[in-house]
Amino acid sequence: MNPSRRRLVGWVALGGALGTAARLAVDALVGAPVGTWDAGIAVANLTGAFFLGVIALYPIRHRHLHEVRAFAGTGVMGAYTTFSALSLAAVDGSPRPEAVFGLTVSIAGGLVAAWLGLRLGLAARHAADEPHAGPDAEDPRRFEEEL
Repeated sequence: MNPSRRRLVGWVALGGALGTAARLAVDALVGAPVGTWDAGIAVANLTGAFFLGVIALYPIRHRHLHEVRAFAGTGVMGAYTTFSALSLAAVDGSPRPEAVFGLTVSIAGGLVAAWLGLRLGLAARHAADEPHAGPDAEDPRRFEEEL
């Protein structure tokens, strides 16, 4: 493995450690499962989808853009979100209504959250590309065309 690959792997691993700690913090803040539904899974998946959307388009001004995105997206958000826990919760014998609710919130809500994150990242990119234009100068239809 060449030095740049090793460095990238190191950044992803560091991001993964931070994402795991953030996921643990979400569980501590959200608290115990509601009935048989673990709300922490949904909170992590929704906020993770949103932040990954932002990271995808946010205008990061850094010499090592690929490493920054790998650290934040693959590392932090990859460890923070929890598809495996969502999958397990869907098949672990939980009552069907709770399992379906958890899947629906995480998947449908995650799609909406990712879309909102992309829009925020795109707005930040436009603001960085056109610093002289104020918020009143933006045509909201332009974002629809780009997304």
